[in-house]
Amino acid sequence: MAKTTRKQIATVDVLNLDYQLVELPSSQHRAGLAGLVLIIRWLERQREFTEKVKNGAICKLTRLDDKGATLELNQTGLEYLFDEIYDASLEEQERNQLLKKRTKEVIQPLREEEKEETDPKTNKTKTKKVYIYPVVVPKGSFLSDPSYDKSSDGKNGLWIKLWRDMVWSILRGVPATRKPFEARAEGQYNDDAIKVWQQLIQPEEFTVDLPSTYFLGAQANNAENILFKDRARLQFLLHFWLFAAQIYVPEVIDNEGKRNFAGYAIAIPDIFKLKRFCERVSRLLSERSIEKSGYLPRDCIVDLAIESALDIMMRLTERLTQSTGEQKTASTVLGIDVIHTEKQGNNIRILGVSRLNPENLMINEYIRIRNQYWSPLFRKQRLLNLVNHSPWYSGFDSLLCTIPYKQITENEYFKHDVREALNNEESAMTEQTETKMEPNIEELVFELVKNYVKRKFYSKYELTWSNVKGNPKEEKEYNEKKEKIAKSAFLDVRSRTEKMDFINYFVSSLCSVPQHMKSEDYVSLTKALYEDTERIRTLTLLALSANS
Repeated sequence: MAKTTRKQIATVDVLNLDYQLVELPSSQHRAGLAGLVLIIRWLERQREFTEKVKNGAICKLTRLDDKGATLELNQTGLEYLFDEIYDASLEEQERNQLLKKRTKEVIQPLREEEKEETDPKTNKTKTKKVYIYPVVVPKGSFLSDPSYDKSSDGKNGLWIKLWRDMVWSILRGVPATRKPFEARAEGQYNDDAIKVWQQLIQPEEFTVDLPSTYFLGAQANNAENILFKDRARLQFLLHFWLFAAQIYVPEVIDNEGKRNFAGYAIAIPDIFKLKRFCERVSRLLSERSIEKSGYLPRDCIVDLAIESALDIMMRLTERLTQSTGEQKTASTVLGIDVIHTEKQGNNIRILGVSRLNPENLMINEYIRIRNQYWSPLFRKQRLLNLVNHSPWYSGFDSLLCTIPYKQITENEYFKHDVREALNNEESAMTEQTETKMEPNIEELVFELVKNYVKRKFYSKYELTWSNVKGNPKEEKEYNEKKEKIAKSAFLDVRSRTEKMDFINYFVSSLCSVPQHMKSEDYVSLTKALYEDTERIRTLTLLALSANS
C-alpha cells in the first residue's frame, strides 16, 4: 500500500522579495512596486518606524535601481507595513437625512443636532436638524503629509480627500471590502498581514485569487469560466499601486451648460525606470497646486479621462527638464494606463480603459491647448483630436449639430476659442503639413464666411462698427443684429446634412456677396467643396459660430 506524504514547508523568518520591472505582468504591478518604494522611503524618515525597527521589525529596501528593487521583510515588518497603508480613524459626519438599510430600516445616528443656517439670497436665518453618524476615514500614509499635499494640516487636505473619496467609492466601494480599514480604526488588527505572510512564504509559483479590490477590472472568472489568479508574491504589490497612481475627475457639460462630474479617471503609470520615477513623482506630488474648484483641487479636473495621461506626462516632462535638462517622458514611463470608473448605485462600473504612450510633440501640443483655450466643450474636442491624431477641426460638425445653439452664441469662451483656432491652429497645420505654395483651405473658409456676414449685415442695416463705436447701447444693438445674420446662416448650414444640399447653399448664399479671392484660391476651394465636403461644412459652422 502506497504511503501518503505531506510536503513540509520550512519555517521562514525573513523574506527577500526581488522584483524586476520587466518581469511584472501589468502596469498596476509596476506601479505597485513604485508605491511600495515610496512608502518605505517615507517610513524611514519617521521616528515611530525607527523604533519598530529597533524592536525587531524588518522592512527595508536592500536594492533600488531603475530596473527594480529588493525588499527584506519579516512578519513583524509586514504587519507594520499593513498597519501603515490601512490605517484609519473613526470620525463623525453630518447627514441631512437619516440613513437607511436596504430593508428600509433606519440606521440610528450617534445623536441629532440643530444648526443655524443663513440663506445667502434672503439673508434669513433658519434652524436645520442634522444627524451625526460615525464614519471611517482612511489615513492615506504619506499622501496626507504636508510635504506631499501642501493643503494638508497633517491629517486633512484637498488632495488627500480626493484620494480617500476614490478609495471609498471605487476600490472599497463595497462595504464588505473595507474591513482592513474599519478594524484598524476600532483597534489592533493583523489578520490580513498574517494571511499575506503565509502566502508569501509559499513557493514562488504559489497562486491566490485576484479580486478587483486589488486589480482594477478583475473578475472572479471570465466569460470562459477561467478563474482570475495571480502569484502571491506579485499580488502583494497590488496593495500599493494606489499610492503611485494619480486621481483625476472628468467633467461633463450637459445641454444646459451645467457642469457635472463623471466618476474618477485613475491614471496608472507604466514605469520604465523605477528609481528615476520615484524621485520624479515625489517632487511632482509636492508641487501640486492647492487652488480649489468647488470641493476639488482645480488641477484634478479634466475635460475627458484620457487627459489625465497627458497631464501626468506633461508634469513628468517639466520635472525632468528642471532637474536634468531632458525632455523625454519616455525615459521614465512606457505609457500611462487610464481607467475611467464610477460607482452607480451599489455597482462599480468601468466606463472605459485607455492607454497613451509618451510623444513629445503631443505633450507640447497639449500644453498649448491647455493654456490657450477657455471653453471645456471646445477643449474637449481638441483633446480628442489630439490623442486620435485627427485634424484639429475634426468632430466639431457633430458637436455643433447636437448642442443647443445658445451654448454657442451665448458662450463667449467658445467663440473666443474658435477665433484663436483661426489665428493659430491653421498656421500650425500649415507648418506641419503644407508647403508655402499651397492655399490654406481653413483660412479661405474663415475669410469667406467673415466677409459674407460683414457684407450681408451692411446690405441689410447699412451700418459699420465705426458708426456705433463708443456708444454702448448702439454697440449692443449692432452685435445683436450681426448675431441674427450669423445665426440664420448657421442654422441653415446645420440643417443641410446632405452633400449636395450643403454645396448648393454654400454656392448660392455664402458666395452670393463679392469675395476678394485669387483665382487659384477659388479653384482650390471649389475642389475641396466637392471632394472634402464634410471638412468645408465643419469649417463653415466654426466660422459662423466665431462671427456670431
